[in-house]
Amino acid sequence: MKAAAAAREAAKAAMTRATWGGDQNFLGARWVERLLDRSPACFKEDLALRLLSLSPHYFFSRDIRVEAERNRHSRTVLVDALVVPYLTPSARVLDYGCGPGYMAHATAKRVDHVDAVDVSAGVLACAKVLNGRPNITYLKPDELKRRPQVDLAYSYAVFQHLSHESLTRALRLIAGQIRPDGVFLLHFAVPGQQGWRTEAEWREDRSLAGRMKLRYGLNCFGRTVAEMEELIFRGGFTDITTRPLDGTITVPGDDDIVHQHLLTARRR
Repeated sequence: MKAAAAAREAAKAAMTRATWGGDQNFLGARWVERLLDRSPACFKEDLALRLLSLSPHYFFSRDIRVEAERNRHSRTVLVDALVVPYLTPSARVLDYGCGPGYMAHATAKRVDHVDAVDVSAGVLACAKVLNGRPNITYLKPDELKRRPQVDLAYSYAVFQHLSHESLTRALRLIAGQIRPDGVFLLHFAVPGQQGWRTEAEWREDRSLAGRMKLRYGLNCFGRTVAEMEELIFRGGFTDITTRPLDGTITVPGDDDIVHQHLLTARRR
């Protein structure tokens, strides 16, 4: 049994590496998008779910259908609790780090249009299959500058996976897309909570496991409230407030978002 489990894990690690598209770009290999595009329509949904299961981001158990439903339900709950209070039916919205699009899909039911952005072309291809809607445009970050400005931008379960350099670059891009006085919602994790370490602590870990995790694994960086608020202020935002989410919302599957923090700001 142990040998079989080890073999499965080794095979999954090999496939994950084969789909890797670079720094934190899971499913970013060019063949992933091409495979989905060329597959018969009747196979696309199942293939998209199987591809998503190769990434460390989205699915926790081996039952991909159950995991897909968990994602759909949890993201709907998060949108209803944390995004809807800031929405109007005519709003344009930016979902930064949209992943497979479950949150964008829930938001799009409430607004005029959603621009959903992710670094991974393969994940965007999966999102188009699983969560396509006429009022969602799925984009890579470098395509965003050609889009109209939005009234609200949000980013959930994304910024804790970004290095300082990537985070700063993302903030510049997002700030440029939000109209003056538009709203920005940002979820993040703080150090020490649930074992989160800072980026500096991860980089100081010179063990083989630590270096491999930093290079090829899903980065998980905690940042203090003061650090995040300073970064957001430097990024061009004002009216910055931060609050812990712990005890304020309940999400199916004990999603770790509910134990972390939400920052709200306005574009200067």
